[in-house]
Amino acid sequence: MNLKQSRTNRLVLLAMAAVFLLVLTPSTVAAIDRRTGEQVVIDTGETITDNLIVTATTVTINGRVIGDVVTMAQAVEINGVIEGDLFALGGGVVVNGTVTDDVLVGAAIIRLDPQARIGNNLWGSGASIEMLPGSQIDGSLFFIGGQALLAGTVERDVVFSGNSLLLRGAIGRNVEASVDAETEPAWISQLRVEGIASPPVAPAGLTVDREARIGGDLVYTSQTPVTPPPGTVAGQVRFTEVTRTSPPPPTLVDRILDLIRRFAGLFLLGLILVRLTPHLLRGTTDELKTRPVASLGWGIVSILAIALAFLAVILLTIAASVVLGSVRLNGLMGIVVAAGFLVGMTLILLTILAIAYVAQIVVGFEVGRQILLRLRPAWVERPFAPLALGLLLLVVMTAAPAIGWMVSIVAVLCGLGALWMLGRKSLVRQPVPVVALAG
Repeated sequence: MNLKQSRTNRLVLLAMAAVFLLVLTPSTVAAIDRRTGEQVVIDTGETITDNLIVTATTVTINGRVIGDVVTMAQAVEINGVIEGDLFALGGGVVVNGTVTDDVLVGAAIIRLDPQARIGNNLWGSGASIEMLPGSQIDGSLFFIGGQALLAGTVERDVVFSGNSLLLRGAIGRNVEASVDAETEPAWISQLRVEGIASPPVAPAGLTVDREARIGGDLVYTSQTPVTPPPGTVAGQVRFTEVTRTSPPPPTLVDRILDLIRRFAGLFLLGLILVRLTPHLLRGTTDELKTRPVASLGWGIVSILAIALAFLAVILLTIAASVVLGSVRLNGLMGIVVAAGFLVGMTLILLTILAIAYVAQIVVGFEVGRQILLRLRPAWVERPFAPLALGLLLLVVMTAAPAIGWMVSIVAVLCGLGALWMLGRKSLVRQPVPVVALAG
């Protein structure tokens, strides 16, 4: 794993950990205050002693919140004090007040104005983060995205991965950066979020200004080296060069090996299905044989149904968590959120399994069966024979340059449709006979 991937994974893991701690940990000290609307404003002098959850178009906090704040809005502005964590998602997030603990933020534009004070770490992801002179982070800054312009103070470390990093402020310890010196992020200046100024554009790659002060080491990965001005880096400067190399086009041998690997994977899973669930495979192929056109149509319906089911899981989880939170069953709310997450992930996993493997195995088995019925009827009773023949033809046809994508789509839709029709048939209850009782 290279340096850039390592840092990216670190940021993702830290963000996931922060989200789960914030969402799933029941609150034992404070309750939850929920506010919604077009514009939500916490006025100066107003104090909220609960955790605050806000969804709105614009959110402005000028007062004090004694607890954590979770907000999703187009524009978020923090001018007051948050005595806890801040979790913010939106188009633009501006902090010009105090957050005594961690900040987890995902937004196109992130800005820390001169009065901003972050008591611990800031995890961020977006197109641009800007620290103006006077702003301060008492912990570390972790950011992945487009650019970072740091003219404030970060007491500990800076870990960055993106196109541009401009250092003008003071970093207490180390800077670890992975930058793309060949991509100019001029598009960032075109970002527009109502009520928030568009950010300036930093030069591509790493830039260390004469005013910058780095108390530890400067470790960076880039296409080209830079020379920091004298006196800006107290520790060592370590540079790792990254070269862009386009992968060579696949050779004929590579393509043949890919076909063999794909066939082997489908065939082995098909044998498992034949062995463990013969009735499922036989019933699905019967549906495909008797109603091939209907299978194609129901395949499209099944895709839409899966998408709606996933959306329903999300909406039901949100609705249940809101209801439980309103009656202050915060521990149960965390369990519901975790259960909704597991159900959603299970649905995604089953969908991928059905599309990538099961649907194609069903179609391949039926294709091979129909061919053997005409050429070698005696082989039809040997399940591995139609499975091997049909999957081999399917793998070769889907790899064809002109028609491969079309064959893949038709095969997947037909297989999903056959599974859908078999599932509907199995769920239809047989009518219960009515027995007349003698009087």
